[in-house]
Amino acid sequence: MKDESAFKKVIKARTDLVMEQPFFASLALRLRVKEDTSCKTAWTDGKVFAYNPAYIKILSPEKMKGLCCHTVMHPACAHHKRRKGRNAATWNKACDYAINPILLDAGMTLPVGFLYDKAYAGKTADTVYELLKGDSENSEKGETVNKEDDGVNSDDSSSESSDQETATPEKTGEKDASSSGISDPGMSGEVRDAQSEEGMGGDTESEIDWDQALLQAAAHARHMGKLPMGIKRLIDSKINPKLCWQQLLARFIERNAHTDYTWSVPNRRFIHQGLYFPSLNNHALNEIAVAIDTSGSIQNKQLAQFGAELSAIMETFPLRLHLIYCDMRVTGYQQVEKWDLPIRFKPLGGGGTDFRPVFDFLNQERISPACLVYLTDLECRYFPFKQPDYPVLWIQTGGRNNAEPPFGHRIHLDVSLSVTDQP
Repeated sequence: MKDESAFKKVIKARTDLVMEQPFFASLALRLRVKEDTSCKTAWTDGKVFAYNPAYIKILSPEKMKGLCCHTVMHPACAHHKRRKGRNAATWNKACDYAINPILLDAGMTLPVGFLYDKAYAGKTADTVYELLKGDSENSEKGETVNKEDDGVNSDDSSSESSDQETATPEKTGEKDASSSGISDPGMSGEVRDAQSEEGMGGDTESEIDWDQALLQAAAHARHMGKLPMGIKRLIDSKINPKLCWQQLLARFIERNAHTDYTWSVPNRRFIHQGLYFPSLNNHALNEIAVAIDTSGSIQNKQLAQFGAELSAIMETFPLRLHLIYCDMRVTGYQQVEKWDLPIRFKPLGGGGTDFRPVFDFLNQERISPACLVYLTDLECRYFPFKQPDYPVLWIQTGGRNNAEPPFGHRIHLDVSLSVTDQP
C-alpha cells in the first residue's frame, strides 16, 4: 500500500519549486511520481521519479526540494543515456560531481552525503568518470562528502542538522562504493539507464524530449527572472556550443564566402536576346583578406597552426587570399592562390600595433573581400572609426585580455580548446 504522507511530501516539494525555482519545477513536473521501496533513496530513468518513502520522510522540506532538483538534472543532462556500459556506481558519482556545483550555485540545499569537489566543477560527467576511474584503487585526493549520515535509519535530528553543507574529505573509492551495493553514492537521487521500448514491458509512456524541455524550462524561468546563472551557461553551451578555433574559423569563412548574383553587371549570355538577367558574382566567393599582426607578439608555432588551417580551408573553397602584414603600417602584401599552398607566412615589421592601416589598404587597393580574418593579440586601441561593409573575424593570440573589438567577432586561438559536452 502506497505511503500517502511520503507521496504528498514529494508533491508539495515540486509545487513549492514552481514559484521558487521555476526552471527545476518545469522539468520535475514532467516525471511521473512512483513509490519504490526497493531503492535506497530515489532514482530516475528519464520518465519517472521513483523514491523510497522511508528516505523521503527523514528529509527536511529544503532537502526534499534539493533531491527533486538533483534527480531531474540527470535526464536534463542526458545522464540516463550516456553511461554506455560503464560502472554504474562510478557513473553516478561522476554525474553528481558534474551537476552539484550548478545546484549549489542556484541556492539549492542537497541531502546529507552529497558529492562535491571544486576540482570537478565545470567538468563533464565523462571527464570526471575517467578521473575517478584512474583514482579508484588508491585515491590520494579522496571525495568531498557530507559527513552526516542521512540514511534511511537516521533519526530526524540527525537528518535535519543545520550545518549540512560542512563537508570534509572522506576516502571511498569506486570499488568500495560498488561492492557495498550503494546505488546512489551521493544520496541525492540516482540515475538509471533509459529503458528501450522493448524493455519497458507494458509501459507505453512516450519518450520525453529533454533537449526541448530544457529550453522551454529556461525560457519560462527567464521570463520570471529566476534563471540561475549556472543553468544559463548550460543552456548557452547547448545553443551555442564552444568549438575549437579551427572549426569556428572554417565556419566563418564558409558562411561568408558564398556565390551571389548581381544586377549591376548583366549576364552577357542573354543580352543579345534582349533579356536583362543578373550575372553570377564570383568575386564574393573568391576574395578573402587575412591580416597578420607583425608587432612581435605572435609566436611562430601559432603562425604555423593558423597557416595550416587556412591552407585546409583553401583546399575546400576556390579562394583567392589577400595576405596583409601590418604593425603600425602595412609592411607586406601578397596574393595566395590554391596552387601556392601550403601557406608559408613571411612576416615583416615588429613595431607597435595599429589596426587602421589594413582597412585603409583594402580601400585604397579597391579590394572588397567577402570577409577579413585578423590574427592579432588585440593589444591595441586603434580601430577604424567606421565599421567596414564586410564581416571581420578577430583571432586573438596570447593571453586572454578580454579586449572586445568595436565590431566583428572574436575567437581565441587555443589549440587545447575542443568541443565541449554538457555536464
